Amino acid sequence: MQNFVELLKDHALILSATRSLTAITRSSAANSGAAFASLRQLARLLDSHLRTETEFIKVEHHFGKGDFSALAEAHSERFDDLVAEWSTYLLEWTEDNIREDWATFAAATDWMVKRLEEQVETENELLYPAALRYGLIRLLPEKHGAPVN
Repeated sequence: MQNFVELLKDHALILSATRSLTAITRSSAANSGAAFASLRQLARLLDSHLRTETEFIKVEHHFGKGDFSALAEAHSERFDDLVAEWSTYLLEWTEDNIREDWATFAAATDWMVKRLEEQVETENELLYPAALRYGLIRLLPEKHGAPVN
C-alpha cells in the first residue's frame, strides 16, 4: 500500500526536476544536451511515480468508497489526458529536435510544466487526502524490521 509521505516526496522531486528543466530552457544560451538530460531525468521520475499512483487510482478499486469514486473518476480522465500529452511531448522532443527548434521546445516545455504543476497541486490538495481518508493509502511508510513482542 502506498503512503502519503512518499507520494508527496515523489511530487517534490518531480517539481524540482521541472524547475531544473525550466531553468535550462529560460537561460540565455540554448543547451540541447543539458535540456535533454534534464528531460530524461523528469521522465524517469514521472514513470516511476505513475506506476506507483496507478495502484490506488484505478476506478475499479473504489466501489463503496463514497466521494472518492467520483473524485477518482474525474481525476482519471484528466490523468489520462495528461499522460497522452506527456507521451506526445516526449516523442516529439528528441535531442536533435530540441537542438533544431529551441524556441518551440522552450514554449512546449513551459506549457507541459504548467500542466504537470497543476496535476501535482490537484493530487496533493484533493486526491491524496481523500485516498488517505478512505484507507487507500497509509499516512506513513510501513516500518520494516521492527521487533515483534
